[in-house]
Amino acid sequence: MVDQVFEQLVDGRLHRVVAGAAMRHHIVWSVDGEVVADRRTLDDTVRIKDDTHGHLVVRYSALGKPRRATWHPADADAGSLTGLGGTDLTPAPGSPAESYERRVLEHPRRYAAIQTLGGVAKVVVPLLIAGLLAQIAFRIPWPDLPSIPFPDLPSIPLPSIPLPDWELPDWTLPGWLRWILQHAKYVVPIVVAFVLAQAEIKRRRDQDAKRRDGDEES
Repeated sequence: MVDQVFEQLVDGRLHRVVAGAAMRHHIVWSVDGEVVADRRTLDDTVRIKDDTHGHLVVRYSALGKPRRATWHPADADAGSLTGLGGTDLTPAPGSPAESYERRVLEHPRRYAAIQTLGGVAKVVVPLLIAGLLAQIAFRIPWPDLPSIPFPDLPSIPLPSIPLPDWELPDWTLPGWLRWILQHAKYVVPIVVAFVLAQAEIKRRRDQDAKRRDGDEES
């Protein structure tokens, strides 16, 4: 697989990142032609800190494809490093990362739909697997286990504690809220996927506008 190259001039210094697309990710970060870091890892989100040149965050897709490289200043806060701030390095023209970025900007609704469907899959697929395993388990003729005779334990008389006779107000949750609470473990991943997709679209638009402003100034 071809390595992905990202480059960007930030504060007068040229940052260049070569991100390998192999299973074991190989990342080389250089500034003005000098290698700052050479890292090999299996993590999909790679964070590299250098006291002189700041922070670098390289993100891979679930399939191991380099998606973006983001530079942060040395004094960046934790919220910025989570993916909302920083300066994205520009992917090489014609590269898979550049094509992916263009698709996100040109078709934001499709991107949001794909990410939301990913959230749905995270909920539905485990349920389907669990149901399939349950059917298999019920069809297997398991041997009967011998019963174990447990001794009868003596009952212990407990003191009766008088409780105040409080009258609670007659109030019930609205039906829609009760449904959400009952299905929260299924709804939350889908909502989170949709919100993250919208945030990523906005972030990429801001980064694209920042690059355009930089090109006009130069």
